[in-house]
Amino acid sequence: MRSDTPNNLVNDIYVSLKQDILWLRLKPKTMLTETYLAEIYKTSKTPIREALSMLVRDELVSVFPRKGYMVTDVSMSDMRDMHQYRYILENANLVHAVKYATKEQLAHLDELAEMDRYYTEDDPHFSKEVVCNNAFHFYLAEMTGNRILLKQLTDTLEKLQRIMYFVAEKDYMFRGCEEHHQLVRHIADKELEKAQIILHHHISEVLEHISKMRGISKLF
Repeated sequence: MRSDTPNNLVNDIYVSLKQDILWLRLKPKTMLTETYLAEIYKTSKTPIREALSMLVRDELVSVFPRKGYMVTDVSMSDMRDMHQYRYILENANLVHAVKYATKEQLAHLDELAEMDRYYTEDDPHFSKEVVCNNAFHFYLAEMTGNRILLKQLTDTLEKLQRIMYFVAEKDYMFRGCEEHHQLVRHIADKELEKAQIILHHHISEVLEHISKMRGISKLF
């Protein structure tokens, strides 16, 4: 892997590994070593170590002294905590949107919701739809103008992305598209309570789906 500067090289490796983890090319509990990754990326161990340290900070890998690194697993308890935290963040977005959203912002939200539907029909593996789903929620956060809130939501949705990729089914994804459109309508009509009900169902359905599959371990 080539890059202009050492910092760029570290970031390139970090982004590449992070995407491999989020898209499950590297599955939970996969062991990684600096030596192996240095061979894969055709570089020394130093940038590999720095990139892995960034992934440890993101809680996507764990360190095992003298053994290497392991891609973190996701427990049912973690899932509940992340979804509860996600609801708190997204509810703050809704409150702001109901008060301050412009017609232009609502039109763009509706376009993102429609893009969800297009990719759900077009992509049998739903990878594009998961990205579009996140884009809808990211934009709702961007509308607040609060960079810290956006970063927290981005980090949370990225951690949940591995699960979303596996629970995706066509009927489930179509329901998600329709719920996005409903959220936009309720925001436009200043109906906060109705929007909150849709949001709660939108988020809790993932947990219900996983519970029916008897836990996270059944997904991988």
